[in-house]
Amino acid sequence: MTGRRKWATIPTFVVVAGIVAGLAAYRGASSQQVAPAKVAAPAKAAAPDTVITHDPGPGPWGYHGGSSEQGSSPVQPIKFPHPKHVKGLGMNCVYCHYTANKSMDPGLPAMSTCMGCHLSTYVLAKKPEIVKLTAYWNKQQPIPWVRIHKLPEYVHFPHMRHVNAGVTCQTCHGQVQEMYQVYQYASLNMGWCLNCHVNGYSPAEGDEAAGSARDYGPKGATSQPNPGLPAPAPNSTPTPAPSPLASAVKFNIGPPLSDARHKARFDCSTCHY
Repeated sequence: MTGRRKWATIPTFVVVAGIVAGLAAYRGASSQQVAPAKVAAPAKAAAPDTVITHDPGPGPWGYHGGSSEQGSSPVQPIKFPHPKHVKGLGMNCVYCHYTANKSMDPGLPAMSTCMGCHLSTYVLAKKPEIVKLTAYWNKQQPIPWVRIHKLPEYVHFPHMRHVNAGVTCQTCHGQVQEMYQVYQYASLNMGWCLNCHVNGYSPAEGDEAAGSARDYGPKGATSQPNPGLPAPAPNSTPTPAPSPLASAVKFNIGPPLSDARHKARFDCSTCHY
């Protein structure tokens, strides 16, 4: 009898185990039925989008990304008359902007450069603007010129590469020798720069852009640097070379101007590096 009872209890354990498993499954199903109800509940309103989708313009947070404005002509602390110096005296741009051909920035004249002429009582010493200049000199203070041309910080414009390639100042800055108050001639935007890099630059056009500035200096000279003599005509009798001064007066300065267009690289790394 004892053996039969042992075997009789086995189905009982099986039944109990089945009931326990069924209860566990029922509870799991109940919990899964509640969860979707929580997910389906209305969500809270999302926070406003903080991404800037428009140009906020200049502000106290930093420098604005665009170039300076075309046509801008701020009033300077001293009214420097370019026509009098360039056209009247025949001064070259590099005399004052002395790093234009060897540095990224063209540079501004040191006070000693200005006073080298104007310190003399014979050079318009009593003129109002010269009086201002002398006051800065006596205080040993630089002239606080107001910047006109400004590119974004992520754009690099090496003046020396352009000047040494024969690009005249007036090509980008306009007829400065005619401006009593300098203004921004070009837009300085990316399309304006690429137009020259893609289509190419003509030295003849650059010389033409120099306008009246080329008419002051040695007779017949162009705005190109480096004095030189033209090649002798075929089958001509060689003649003694004239003095450098005579050659500068008689012949053009520098290589012959041509309409050939010189193209430059225009991939991104050319200006954005």
